[in-house]
Amino acid sequence: MKQYGKRLLRQSAAMIGALAIFTALTSPFTHAAEKETPPELAAVLTKIDRTLLEQNEQDIRAWLDARIAATGDFGVYSFNYTSVQVKGDTAKVNLNRGALADSAAQFIRAYEMLGERKYLDAALKTADFFLQVQQPAGHFPTGATIERGGKATASVGKSPLEVARMEDGYQFRPFALLLHAHRLTGEKKYFDAAKKLADLVTQRIQHPEWGWCPTEFDTRIEGSAEKQKESSGVYGVRGGGSYSDACTTDGFRISVIMYHATGDRNYLKRSAQLGKWLFATQFGKGDVRGWADNYNSKNEPVPARNFEGLSIDPRNFNRYIATLLTWFYAMTGDEKYGKIFMESYTWLKAQEQPDGWAAEYSYEGLPVWSQDYKTYRYDLPQTWPEKLMHVEVRDGKPWYNRVKVQMDDSKIIHDLIQKGGFETLVQWHKSLVQLSDEQYLAARLAAAKRCTDEQLTVPLQNLIEPAKQTSIQANYLERVRLRLAAPDAKGLPPSDSIGRKEMTRQSWHGPHTWAEPYHPPFGWASWQYVWDARLALGLIKADTIASGGRGLEIMHLWPAWDVMGDWTTRCIKVENWLNVPLPAAGDQK
Repeated sequence: MKQYGKRLLRQSAAMIGALAIFTALTSPFTHAAEKETPPELAAVLTKIDRTLLEQNEQDIRAWLDARIAATGDFGVYSFNYTSVQVKGDTAKVNLNRGALADSAAQFIRAYEMLGERKYLDAALKTADFFLQVQQPAGHFPTGATIERGGKATASVGKSPLEVARMEDGYQFRPFALLLHAHRLTGEKKYFDAAKKLADLVTQRIQHPEWGWCPTEFDTRIEGSAEKQKESSGVYGVRGGGSYSDACTTDGFRISVIMYHATGDRNYLKRSAQLGKWLFATQFGKGDVRGWADNYNSKNEPVPARNFEGLSIDPRNFNRYIATLLTWFYAMTGDEKYGKIFMESYTWLKAQEQPDGWAAEYSYEGLPVWSQDYKTYRYDLPQTWPEKLMHVEVRDGKPWYNRVKVQMDDSKIIHDLIQKGGFETLVQWHKSLVQLSDEQYLAARLAAAKRCTDEQLTVPLQNLIEPAKQTSIQANYLERVRLRLAAPDAKGLPPSDSIGRKEMTRQSWHGPHTWAEPYHPPFGWASWQYVWDARLALGLIKADTIASGGRGLEIMHLWPAWDVMGDWTTRCIKVENWLNVPLPAAGDQK
């Protein structure tokens, strides 16, 4: 009976999807638009496989509707790192990595792509969930309990309720979702909640002299940041700054977004000091350039966990430092930031081995790793502990790997600076917030060419050998068709967050900035194809396409046409996100 019900749900979703496409493609609006379509675009439109579009749209709708049917009564949806644990009429969730906000962002994009209000409503339920669990100080907790119908209560998770956890997107991603909800609805409650968090971050959590953010901040402790207890336990660093897991980067992003949203320079007051912290915390002798994970209030490196040592962690440049230096260079025009970026990129790139990079490096540039608060050199096996931990091991030796370091995106910035310096970098980040008729037609033509180009290749994650963390260049349309192929196709993850297995699932898991590296799996191609085809046919609004500049992406720089990209960059529309009045490094005193 259950299987029959599921089959009926899929069939109904398919019928609705087919009807939606038929209605859109045969409406008077579409016919009127096609009469005015330039010959070049009209010619490409005839090549779009309407059956393939219908099949993929049905597939996406069925997947979205299944998610709503599964946990929509609670207003939150499983996503990658976070599942909704339902028991009777109660659900429990961990707010780790902002995954609930990411799942809501998928529904927002579905609404913008397919035009169905129910998908926006699904996302707004999650935004309303965050309104309910926001704490009096302004931050979001690490866990929550939700009753069927959507009533939510914050619960003690990894941290006490009074503690604002800055790492892993706990604060930033709900913040971005609330601004998204405000942009789409105009409802003031969403903006006010986002502002409440931003005020906490920029007035209390960010350090007034250096601009850093700790791993966590106890809102019960008034006064200076130094009054926060410095710790190296499981909760991370207090009273000191952390690059790890985007703590400091997220605080900076929140401040810049609120500056653009309000025009209030007070949001930048503490962030402006972060530039000098980048220099104060840089280590390395000679040509070596690098940063540790965590620092105390004296800018001395400290461990947060027994495998995060005092040495240079190469992932910090790849994930956080590179983007911070890029932003400060573009925002201030100070060549110091561009210079240290280029030097750091050059040194780290020179350390690359066939399998990638070491876990850490000494200040002299030697490969090392940390274990039980001690540091060991790769080239001194006689000093190693009996059992190697916290580094992947091959043939009894610590290995070089690409799990947390990849230089593809840093190379983009490196090449931009090398090509044209400051001006080229700034121009690359800009994009329009409003399109003319001609610009909209150009966007439609580009989308039409993508979804009809049999030769177009895209970087995809190597799902057949995921441990290698490598990418492959795969044919775009082939992947679109493969998504609908036989269920025994090789290389798919075993199941998604709601248990759908292999080809029966929508395997695209979205834009999460912790996904390393960004190589979209099979399901992404389905979304991209539907996006491209509907845009080409004029079924996606010009206002949706014109989402502004590249925003404050970290770790991965998506193509501008990517259906999802870093969704947080669209929370408000800004043509040039890097037009921020920060002082030059020499003026930060």
